[in-house]
Formats: sequence, C-alpha cells, structure tokens
Amino acid sequence: MNGPANLPNPFVGAWELVSGFYVGEGDAIIRYEDEEVKSLKVLSESRFSFVTSAKGEFYEAGGGEYMAEKGVYVELPRLASHSAMIGQRYEFQYQLAGDTWTNTRWQAGGQVELEVWKRV
Repeated sequence: MNGPANLPNPFVGAWELVSGFYVGEGDAIIRYEDEEVKSLKVLSESRFSFVTSAKGEFYEAGGGEYMAEKGVYVELPRLASHSAMIGQRYEFQYQLAGDTWTNTRWQAGGQVELEVWKRV
C-alpha cells in the first residue's frame, strides 16, 4: 500500500468531503452539495472510519479495513449504521494531488459515484 518501504502512507489522516455525487434511483444524479452532505473520514495505516450528515442530520457511519494500490482504493466495512454495507467491497479509482483526494466508483461500465476529499 505504501509503495517503496520507507515512504509514508499518504492516506493516513483526516479528510473532509468537499464535493461529489452518486447515481440514485432511476439513474438520478444526486449532488452532495444539493443534499448538504457533510462527511469526515479518518484513516490509519489500514483502517478507516467515517461519519456523514445530510441537511444537518445524521445520515450514516461506518468503519473497517481499506487498501490502496496502483490507483485503486478499496474499503471493506466491518461496522456500519446500515447493515447492507457490512461485508461489502467498495472499490474506487483514485487520484491524490497534494491535499486533494478524488475517488471515482464504477459499476456495470458506468460511473456511479464521485467523491472529492480535502485533508484537514
């Protein structure tokens, strides 16, 4: 995950969601800004946790293990506020540029999610 042996893991730290979208029912594009989605994600060397609100109210939370290698970031939730998330594999293509982390998730050949995070 870290590349060469002595390089630090660039994901370790706290991240705040600043923009993005997901594809909802009927292929509707749901923009995080329109839903007032706020999320904070904290990563250690191998584990993640997050909490998310929408329109000022609790929306979801979860945590588990993650892996990142060769442009692919994967989360494996082990605890979650929505039981359907537990045991799932969430795989994203990612880019890191300074303190900006961008994740794109694809399903059946189509983009279903975009997240842009800033280090805090």
